[in-house]
Amino acid sequence: MNVPVRRLLFSCLVPAFLLFLAACGSTGGAIGSAPGSGLSRKIEFAPRYNIEKAIMTVFQADGFQPLPGSGEGGRFAFLRRGDAIGQERFGEWFGPGVSLRAEVALNEVEFGTHRVHCVLKVSEGGAFVMTSEGDRRGKVLLQRVKKLAGVL
Repeated sequence: MNVPVRRLLFSCLVPAFLLFLAACGSTGGAIGSAPGSGLSRKIEFAPRYNIEKAIMTVFQADGFQPLPGSGEGGRFAFLRRGDAIGQERFGEWFGPGVSLRAEVALNEVEFGTHRVHCVLKVSEGGAFVMTSEGDRRGKVLLQRVKKLAGVL
């Protein structure tokens, strides 16, 4: 190849590569499209098995009990009953008589990149309804899942 052709290729490929890197960069943060719609976290470069194991470990360590069928097909469901420790972690609203259900979904969005999506639902003896009350704690849990998946 002659020098002008190499320069032309280089001048076209470098900006295209930089644009590609910028577009593929990690959003990293926990995001929810609307209050109560759930939280999500992008996890890159961790095998799916490690992420699944991290989800189970993190939620169980925080006092959630896995529900039957949890983990099948990338879907997890956990239940936690309100108590004094729950009030400390989630807020005053999460006391005795309140149950919190966490529904977690793991999806591959592109090769090597997964998205963990979590929806919190609350019940005071009735049906479970979506809530944004525990979003702060939900963000902490998803951040822990991301960190643990990276070291498993």
